[in-house]
Amino acid sequence: MHSSLFSGNDSLWAPRQDNKWSNTIKLAYDVRPGFKLFLTNQHSLNINQNTRSLQIVGFDAVVQPGFQYDFSENLNNATTYTHHSNLTVLGGVFSFPNNKWSINSNVGRLFTNLRADANGRPFREETIDQIYDPESIITNPITLFNPSDSIIYVNAPSGLVNNDGISTVWHDHYVQEYTVKNVVGYYPSSKIHKWKFGQEHKETQYQWADVTRPWVGAPIQINDTLTTPAISVGSSNDIWKANAATGGLFVEDNVSYKGIKATLGLRLNYWAFGTFVDDAINDPDALIIDEVRARYLERTTKILGRRFQARLLPRLNVSFPVTENTVLYFNYGHSMRLPHPRFVYAGLDPVYQDRGYLSRLGNPDLKPETTVSYELGIKAQVNKNFGVTFTAFNNDKYDYIVTRTLIIEDQTGRLVDRTTSINQDYARIIGLELGLNYRLGKYVKTFFNGAYQVATGKSNSASESLLQIKNTGFVNTTKEQYLAWDRPWDFKVGIIFTPDSNLKIGRFKLTGFRFFIMGNYKSGLRYTPYQYAGTNDIGRPLYTRIDNQPYANIGKAWNWFDLKASRDIVTKKGNGISLSIEVKNIFNQLNSQIINPVTGKAYEVGDAVPDSWRDLSYPDPLDRSTPPTDPARFSAPRQILYGISFKF
Repeated sequence: MHSSLFSGNDSLWAPRQDNKWSNTIKLAYDVRPGFKLFLTNQHSLNINQNTRSLQIVGFDAVVQPGFQYDFSENLNNATTYTHHSNLTVLGGVFSFPNNKWSINSNVGRLFTNLRADANGRPFREETIDQIYDPESIITNPITLFNPSDSIIYVNAPSGLVNNDGISTVWHDHYVQEYTVKNVVGYYPSSKIHKWKFGQEHKETQYQWADVTRPWVGAPIQINDTLTTPAISVGSSNDIWKANAATGGLFVEDNVSYKGIKATLGLRLNYWAFGTFVDDAINDPDALIIDEVRARYLERTTKILGRRFQARLLPRLNVSFPVTENTVLYFNYGHSMRLPHPRFVYAGLDPVYQDRGYLSRLGNPDLKPETTVSYELGIKAQVNKNFGVTFTAFNNDKYDYIVTRTLIIEDQTGRLVDRTTSINQDYARIIGLELGLNYRLGKYVKTFFNGAYQVATGKSNSASESLLQIKNTGFVNTTKEQYLAWDRPWDFKVGIIFTPDSNLKIGRFKLTGFRFFIMGNYKSGLRYTPYQYAGTNDIGRPLYTRIDNQPYANIGKAWNWFDLKASRDIVTKKGNGISLSIEVKNIFNQLNSQIINPVTGKAYEVGDAVPDSWRDLSYPDPLDRSTPPTDPARFSAPRQILYGISFKF
């Protein structure tokens, strides 16, 4: 595996298909009693061919398995992802002698970079003298279909790339973020109140370059003396650079009075998308409709040369005893999540506008997704060995982001189609949770956690809304439906065995051992059902989507068991090593994570499939789709992990 971020022998960093490197350094120095300085650095490098590294599918959408099955016969030409991250934090903690005040301050820098390329190949060659697109090359070996007839077809290839075609993806983006954070604590003598005041500010720089088929538009070498000039950057592209600012001011009071404990908090979040957006709003050549320009100017306030927005987020947590061993609690809070930068900035630069059909256009008018959470629960200690927790919760998500088509006039006066993101939909999650903990004797603890939830809304994600537009020409925005990520049932049961020196096997003491086993059961993935619609000319059964039942069905349930055993060998001074072995999915259970919507489970050879899928039982010379036998249709099989850690 190779990455274009490294020159020379990059096999040092990528000797395997999945390569993960990381280090953490923590240093602390006590300047004097009550005053400590600390420095932390976390550095990671991941190189793999997992498309999940760059799947942007909208909030809470289901992320697809990342195996590049199309390139499974030629992974040397598949997309390689290189993710490099470096975080450094320098700070100090200061406590005043009277112990009523404390200050925690830190500054940090985060730099993260993601490069995706065709297994280390450059962006594109100086001149193009061959075909690179895997879809433009008939897959070997070539055979004929119906050769005795007047019309002869080339047989449908395997659907897998083995023809020297290369990945069509080239991507590079980085995020550089500087953070300043200060938290002040005040603890009055009464001990009823504990106050916290704080501030956090981030300055973030984004640079984004996303190109599809980068060789398109490059100079083409016709012969040794004639070369055509470069005319474009790929078949489509999305290129921009922006500087944003985010931050917050907060206050929190922790109250403790006669068994009642409460936390009352209020946070003011602010953000600015940056001068890149501000300039685009004022640029008549930028593809922004007048309504968006007006709303952006109305909702923002100019401060120090940038236009800011703000939102208040309250929080309340209360718990109080009902009986000696029973506590009732209530939690209420608002939280927010800013839209992905691509949803804001894409296509706003008039110089690098992607002019492809339905290319993406950012929306500076996007508001953050807001979640209002309610939780009511009870904790009871039935006896010294048995504890129960029961919770009911409701989460309302507002300003859910969806994608819409937009017809807009460009700087040349032409009407062009673009896809953009807007705040329109909502989601509601209602559910119950039950937790049980029971101690069996001195060495064994058991637990059970069960949850049931229902998630409904108007739309699943930006990608799902766009799919509805393409298939039906409209989006259902009036009727609630199940959301793609709704999985109602989730159960976990486990046993923890922790012996001590008094327990022996023969003469061997079990001191330092720890055993953990857990079983899991979870509802399958939701899918939209298909119905039988007759047969085609070659006798293949046809199944079409039932569009008025989006995500109405639930796929085959998941279940698996995990086991972990560890042994700590510690000296009297506290130093030593820890050895561990972990077995995930002990019984090698294959859980369906790519659902065949005809059967409700992962594809098995011989199953009927939707019209848009390749049916291996009915070969069709015109079918160029990927076969349904992708091994990633099942979750990961049994995995055995070994570990060792040291403490000095």
